[in-house]
Amino acid sequence: MKKLSTYLFLLLFSFQTSSQADDIRDFQIEGMSIGDSLLDYFDKSYIDKKGKHLYPNKDFKGSKFTSNKFQIYDSIFIHYLSNDGKYVIYSISANIYYPNKISDCLKKRKEINKNIKSLFDNPEEEDWGKRVLKNIDKSLQTYAYQNIYWLNEGNIIVSCRDYGKIKESEGLRDYLSIMIDSNYFADWLNNKAWN
Repeated sequence: MKKLSTYLFLLLFSFQTSSQADDIRDFQIEGMSIGDSLLDYFDKSYIDKKGKHLYPNKDFKGSKFTSNKFQIYDSIFIHYLSNDGKYVIYSISANIYYPNKISDCLKKRKEINKNIKSLFDNPEEEDWGKRVLKNIDKSLQTYAYQNIYWLNEGNIIVSCRDYGKIKESEGLRDYLSIMIDSNYFADWLNNKAWN
């Protein structure tokens, strides 16, 4: 419970400046923002060891990080340009695991959505509701509950993933995710990643 309370407090703290400027770079996850250099947070050799091409188009690499220094999240996934020696962050996705506790995840998602909405004057939002993830689980037992907020230079997605029994037997766990994507990365992901 302490972790969730700390999480909510830090979420509010991270988002507090956004009511004056709704630029995606104003948001932080564990102190990291879009446009920062990964080198400010991790050693180059560690980043290179973690980095992988995840899509047919090799413009971006992604790296998953876990650290006992993280105060809120269990893991953070970051995308950066493959050929960028500065390792500038274009996308951040942070997860908190809720194994077999999807109702707790949905409750926290609702609180986060409420807080995000309170920080902006009529933020542009899409509520994608509950939807089956056919591409993740052929048994059609895995669901996502998502909201997306459109801001200057990018978007924020707040999501809970509820894995079905088959996927859970493979070791996957339900989780809450907050994703912050720059417009550049979102465009690449939607239009070029699979080329």
